[in-house]
Amino acid sequence: MDRDNSTQSAVRRSAPKPLTATAIANLRAGKTLADGAVRPGAGSLKIRKRQTTGGVVCEWLFEYRRDGKPVRQSIGRYSASAAEGCLTQAQARERAAQLQAMVRKGEDPAAQRTVERHEIKVAQAAAVAKMREAQDKTLAAMLRAYVAGLRSRDKHGSAYDAANMFTNHVERAFPDLAELPAASIRPEHVTRILSRLVGPDVEDKKGRTALKLRSCMAAAFKQALGASTDPMAPASAAGFGLTSNPAAAVPATTMAAKFNRAGERVLSVDELRRYMAHVDALPSSFQRLALRLQLATGGQRIRQLLRLTRDDIGAKSLMLYDPKGKRQEARRHELPLIAEAAELVDAVINLSQADDENESPILFSARGAPMAAETLSAAVHEISAAMVHSGEAAGTFRGGDIRRTVETMLGERLGIDKDTRAQLLSHGLSGVQDRHYDRGAYLETKTAALRKWNDFLSDLCIGHPEESGKVVSIRRSA
Repeated sequence: MDRDNSTQSAVRRSAPKPLTATAIANLRAGKTLADGAVRPGAGSLKIRKRQTTGGVVCEWLFEYRRDGKPVRQSIGRYSASAAEGCLTQAQARERAAQLQAMVRKGEDPAAQRTVERHEIKVAQAAAVAKMREAQDKTLAAMLRAYVAGLRSRDKHGSAYDAANMFTNHVERAFPDLAELPAASIRPEHVTRILSRLVGPDVEDKKGRTALKLRSCMAAAFKQALGASTDPMAPASAAGFGLTSNPAAAVPATTMAAKFNRAGERVLSVDELRRYMAHVDALPSSFQRLALRLQLATGGQRIRQLLRLTRDDIGAKSLMLYDPKGKRQEARRHELPLIAEAAELVDAVINLSQADDENESPILFSARGAPMAAETLSAAVHEISAAMVHSGEAAGTFRGGDIRRTVETMLGERLGIDKDTRAQLLSHGLSGVQDRHYDRGAYLETKTAALRKWNDFLSDLCIGHPEESGKVVSIRRSA
């Protein structure tokens, strides 16, 4: 009888007790304890203490059977209180209950864990890719995409002007904003950029530049906003994640009212003659030739003249490109190459070819860098200041006033009719008839008008030889 009792005692197994904080604390390194609070059958919860290079740690284990073989899976480290990356006893028991439920359904926790790890890796890779894309989709990148879009539509002159403005007034002036994601740019950022040109602390305000810069930035944001649904937009313009147009949100009404007013200054005949003498006295050959070519060609826009390339020069004419207005492509503006203009063009070509470092196809360029319109504007400003200082001009004038002066004299003094002036100066040609039907180049009419105008300029200079020695040095007078 005693033998039977001893046999039963030898095979009796006691269920593990629920773990306590004290039992876990007293557990020796290398040992494992089961948690009796989790009923076995579809897996059990255990805790193991082990020695690591950083010290002794306790980790939770979930054990279950797969295909008749035991499988042990770590589910996290132990912590007596809630801590990131660790599980308390209550949390470990809750996780064990979830894993048991999976086992009862016939699912494999280890396989599920592999799937979860893969999903985490995929999500992390996507997050990294998105972050890198955001780093690449900066304000500067969006502005460059806009310039590329202009070039793709053969608006090379407008592309050059926009690129020049973006480089000088955004990327160089505000490198911190240029490197921000375009999607994070706000109207106040655009205001900060424009304030550098027209702010109350700016002594020499550049209002027209600020207006053009705002317009170009607004167009760049507009292109990027619609790039995903525009099949003709450059690929580089898509993916910026924009939801608004911050440049368009900056009001231009006040700036336009102050800086975009129509000019009224027209030089007198005597002022024009003296202006020509000052142009001939400019120390820069490129500036002198550019301003003389503007006059010889009948007051063409300086920006368009500065975009002239060798390919634009023909045997009897030169081709300008007028991007003004809402044209998708710049309007071709052909001008007859009369003797005076041809002589100036040849001088420019010889001057640029003499520069060994100049590889630019643009005529008015030195060492590969095209001349900026602002450079000529500054030269005209210096001439204006010198003439006012010496009493040769009744008031100041700017580059745009020279064009207005030429057109006024073409009409009032030479009797050139309005339609011919419009064709010669490439303006007022946006009507239906001009866009679709009136395709003539009017070269004969333009030639006659330019011949008459250049004869007038020649007579103007020759008719007052006694004044030729009275040109005041620009630098000295200013």
